[in-house]
Amino acid sequence: MFASPGQIKGEFWLLGTLVVKPGFEDKIQESFTQIAKSVQSGAEPGLFSVCEKSNKFTIIEKYVSPEAFEAHKATEVFKGLIAKGTDHIESMNVEFTREFK
Repeated sequence: MFASPGQIKGEFWLLGTLVVKPGFEDKIQESFTQIAKSVQSGAEPGLFSVCEKSNKFTIIEKYVSPEAFEAHKATEVFKGLIAKGTDHIESMNVEFTREFK
């Protein structure tokens, strides 16, 4: 695992868990739905998947490069999640890794 995508050359995966404060699951799920639509539309290269179990969200993203990750963080849908979610998040863990080839 790596502390940041800047330590990785080429493709990498982001693995994250997000625990949302009770009662705010719908707001966070709405933001993740918007991000997924943006990725699926082709607006961002890569893969994005979020799974939910109660108030715990598991995030799996694949990026072609650290630059693609930075571009993702600059999108309006990502900024919307951050603006909406920071007060509603109980805990968050994010790790970066490479795929075995």
